[in-house]
Amino acid sequence: MQTQNKVFLFDKISVYFKHTDYHGFVHPYNYFEWTSYVREAFFQETVFNFDEVLSRPIKMMTTRIMLETAQDASFGNLVEARLSVSKIKRVSFDMNIDFFNLTRQQLSANTTHSIVFVDSEKASFARIPDEMQRVILDYQKNTEKV
Repeated sequence: MQTQNKVFLFDKISVYFKHTDYHGFVHPYNYFEWTSYVREAFFQETVFNFDEVLSRPIKMMTTRIMLETAQDASFGNLVEARLSVSKIKRVSFDMNIDFFNLTRQQLSANTTHSIVFVDSEKASFARIPDEMQRVILDYQKNTEKV
């Protein structure tokens, strides 16, 4: 049986002129910047002791980020980011963010953001912190349960 876990919603994205290109459409760079906002908001809102987790020698690092564009967004549009998680492993996972244009009721873009954890003192990979592991499991995209 296939289940759909939680999706984290970030609805604080408004498209301003500074986000658009010469033709008035959102420049793709903005989706990368918005991805970082969504990631940070997700952890701040879901990990109860995120500030304490940040003070540890275990650090979160981006190893890859990809963008697929769908339909152009433009000045004045409101965009909602819908985050889910996939490919959870011992030291890494992917964050998947669909940027849904609320004004036009269509998908504008999707980013996939690969994250790995490293121990800054030992200079080696590290397990995902327990507090973060518990949260991301709830947001895992389309998991199979038998």
